[in-house]
Amino acid sequence: MGKKVPFVLATAMLATTVLAACSGGGKEAGGNSASPAASISSSASSSATPASKKADKVYIYDIGLAAGLGKASKPEAVQHIRDLVKQQTGIEIEVVPRSVDSPNEKLNLVLASNDPLDIFVGAMNTHQLNGAVMPLNSLLDKYGANIRKQWKPDWKIGWDALTTADGKIWGIPTLMPSSTNRVMIRKDWLTKLNLPMPKTYDDFEKVLQAFKDKDPAGNGQTIPLLTDHNPSAGMNGMNNAMAAGYMAAGYGDWYDSSDGKVKKGVYDPGYKDFITLMADWYKKGLIFKESFTTNRDRQNELIKQSRVGAVASAYNLPLGTNLNELRKNDPNADYVVLDLQGPKGMNASSGGANISGIMLNKNAQNPEAAMRLLDWIFADIKNYFLLFFGIEGDNYKYIDKATNHVQIRLNYDYLGDLLPFTTIAYTVQSTIAVEPPVPGRVDYADWMIKNYVFNPATAKPYGIANVDYQFDRKAISAKVPNMTDIDKTIDQEIVKFVMGARPLAEYDKFLAELGKAGHDAWSAAMTEEYKKYKK
Repeated sequence: MGKKVPFVLATAMLATTVLAACSGGGKEAGGNSASPAASISSSASSSATPASKKADKVYIYDIGLAAGLGKASKPEAVQHIRDLVKQQTGIEIEVVPRSVDSPNEKLNLVLASNDPLDIFVGAMNTHQLNGAVMPLNSLLDKYGANIRKQWKPDWKIGWDALTTADGKIWGIPTLMPSSTNRVMIRKDWLTKLNLPMPKTYDDFEKVLQAFKDKDPAGNGQTIPLLTDHNPSAGMNGMNNAMAAGYMAAGYGDWYDSSDGKVKKGVYDPGYKDFITLMADWYKKGLIFKESFTTNRDRQNELIKQSRVGAVASAYNLPLGTNLNELRKNDPNADYVVLDLQGPKGMNASSGGANISGIMLNKNAQNPEAAMRLLDWIFADIKNYFLLFFGIEGDNYKYIDKATNHVQIRLNYDYLGDLLPFTTIAYTVQSTIAVEPPVPGRVDYADWMIKNYVFNPATAKPYGIANVDYQFDRKAISAKVPNMTDIDKTIDQEIVKFVMGARPLAEYDKFLAELGKAGHDAWSAAMTEEYKKYKK
């Protein structure tokens, strides 16, 4: 069964897509660079380019694997992988750099320009809606047999979410409904301070207060709870990891049966109670005062410095490289997922069908080569690993190859620069091992995937998660052109409430303002769509 997600992405996952966090460390590269091609798949060898034929160039948008690790690949290592792919496929991969701070904005600028770009991870409600992508049906029929084989029949909702009512397919799915934002807590600190594992929000508050008072990090450096607000994920870390304990459904769009309208999560009466609690914790110093103003690099460093007792963040910050680096400073460090029960049940929220996937630019210069490249990646897990990890024996090695492809990085020479996407199709076939391996120590990414991320029993889907992927996003956007502004306004005002910059006595006023600023129009458009598909 499957194992680990790359918790990135970001994705970025944005896609995401992804979830990305590659384990790392270990020895430096050996001297096997002359023979690694033998370890990669020959599944696409028939398409290799004759020496006299010029390779097809395919431009991909950087999904941020290297940036997610806070490192950079060696240029010569990237070029070596590029050459191997070229030998195998007759295709030369070129990477369009991303913006670390504003990857989505940079992508949209590239799509609006004449700059070359073929493959990117995009979204139906942004890129398909705005006419930035091409339908894939004929290309999949001609070149995509391996792509279809890797996506399991019972994952059909993935294809459904990327297909419009006219039957046109606009993207290749990469994820199933998931829950990637969780509260994680330092189990070793609980043991050190003789504290029980919290089971309720009241228990959690007592533990956070104990972290603050007893200062396990030392010298007054302890951060009881770190959460975030960032350009890509907004308030998803705090909201998706904790708000559901106060809400009938998970945080997100929901149907209010009292007046028959679809609304944003902030209109749920329980959410106001949740924000009241968060504001109280912030005032008491239990939430890091810079949580909503600091950037991801700073958050990473705080975790690596062994200062953070609990985290409620987008993309599960403590996992992967952060945990490895933390253990260099504090070998006993041990984060685990915290399951809490609130007045309305479990604390975590899960998403619906993922409307993001692998897309081709409407202006792709070589869509046939782009689809052939994608099909080659899906043809064999070894091809995916070549683009993700690099060369077996040089960049990574197997601990257990026969049963479930357990691998471990040997160095950071190559960090996935040439991989155009990450996908659950391969995530469930492989495991990235904890580095260094410690008997009895949990492989967190593997553990998260098996027990939480794709386990519907551990999180609540938001209210209309089972139907909203079918909505006519173009019609909604035409009626509500400022949808993005509504979400930004929500995030900005919620941050003010939590930090005390706006009194909670004005919460109802905020909702009224939001309605006039566009939420009422959005609600009407969403409700109209909901009534077409509600089950």
